Amino acid sequence: MSYCTVVTGGCSGIGAAVVAELRSRGEEVFVADLKGGDIEIDLLSTDAAEKLGEAIKEKYDGVKGFVHCAGYDMVSPLGMIKPEMLSKLVAIHAGFPVQFLGWLGKKSNRAPETACVFISSLSAHEGAKSHVAYAAAKGAVEGILKPAAAEMVAKGVRLNAVILGIVETEMAQGWMSKLLPEQLQVIKSGYPLGFGQPADVAKIIAFLLSTDSKWITGQTLICDGGHCVA
Repeated sequence: MSYCTVVTGGCSGIGAAVVAELRSRGEEVFVADLKGGDIEIDLLSTDAAEKLGEAIKEKYDGVKGFVHCAGYDMVSPLGMIKPEMLSKLVAIHAGFPVQFLGWLGKKSNRAPETACVFISSLSAHEGAKSHVAYAAAKGAVEGILKPAAAEMVAKGVRLNAVILGIVETEMAQGWMSKLLPEQLQVIKSGYPLGFGQPADVAKIIAFLLSTDSKWITGQTLICDGGHCVA
């Protein structure tokens, strides 16, 4: 039987680093991204999970791992957040993985032992001006984690999440580039181990996908460069 690990948003940022790390370990990886990969797909479409599943089954017997890296940030003050903007953020970060887990729950679509990793953010745990919408979306990710893990564990599927501090990706550079040098320095001072790199996160995710973490499910792992103790 041939199984793959599915990585959404795998063409850039953390997703691309995860793909590179897994492939360096000899793993079969299936990349889903709006801009390419093994399938070019809009995860906000109503049938995205089924389309992705069909594409996977054309090449593999099923899925052994799932990493949901797709998503985006939205920096906007409260008075400018429109309902449709918030809905899209929640849909891409939390709505799609719920739909894909539904597909993955069918026995014929997965390996006997499967591991999934979601991406959350410290934005959902601490005050960050103009990040309300993004924090709400990541809060939704953490909200589905434990009930979904409880439902999937009987099916041999583990589900965990990493809660990330600042990682130097293209998305992070977007808002950091708007800061004054002194503002950026204040933020950096709160990260005694420095800002994270995508490759750092990829190794942690690879651990959560591997059998080395086979006794872990329904958990969140904070990866923040020492920010919580600064």
